[in-house]
Amino acid sequence: MADKLYLLVCEGYTDILVIDKIAKKISEDIDDRVVIRELSPQKDATTNRYPSHGWEEVRRWCKVYGKTIDVDDNPFAMLAQKKNWRALVKTSKAHGLIIQMDTDIVQYITDIIPNYSGSTKDSRKNFAQKSILSWLGEITVPNEIYLLLSTQSTENWLLATHDRVESIFSDLPANFDYEDIVDVIERLLALGYLSYIDDTGKTKFSKSNYKPYAQKIVDKLDKVCLECEEAEKLCQEFRK
Repeated sequence: MADKLYLLVCEGYTDILVIDKIAKKISEDIDDRVVIRELSPQKDATTNRYPSHGWEEVRRWCKVYGKTIDVDDNPFAMLAQKKNWRALVKTSKAHGLIIQMDTDIVQYITDIIPNYSGSTKDSRKNFAQKSILSWLGEITVPNEIYLLLSTQSTENWLLATHDRVESIFSDLPANFDYEDIVDVIERLLALGYLSYIDDTGKTKFSKSNYKPYAQKIVDKLDKVCLECEEAEKLCQEFRK
């Protein structure tokens, strides 16, 4: 069994956890062992924790390691000129580079003209792809890059582990699309997932113990792939 290595840039630790568990699950069914190596974020060697991350850090990474380098504004410009994403893929002998970003944030991206003005999941994914390519300085998606544009977020995959007949979906039509659900966090909280109270007194979804959630996605991966196009596409990529 050979290793099939993917480098990973994503929004945070929970995405690393889910993607890595899916990779291990797919490895059980194919001749290769799919291996995930995170580039950003990376675990801090001192604290053994992952730093705060998000779509803005994904953007920052893409600009640092992409083609378009602004030496005046980018303190990492000289490093990036010597070691861009293509060099990272080549030197690590990776099968490819996965860049993951949730699409529920596209309305906050203001450095891409014109700004986002769509209303569908496809328009969100298209704008997210356009944004990432612009940050990388690419026109089309390179063969070595796989864009994982979670719609709306990876939490939609967690919600997709629940059956359509559950009462939490009683306000939706029978043929609803899990990837179209906007209030996914509110529904997860209503289902009893862990929460906490933030400094403003608002109830928030807790990601502090995400391993059981990631395992739940993997345990019901067939259903999640059936309901969520982005999950299915990722599994297909790992099976190539």
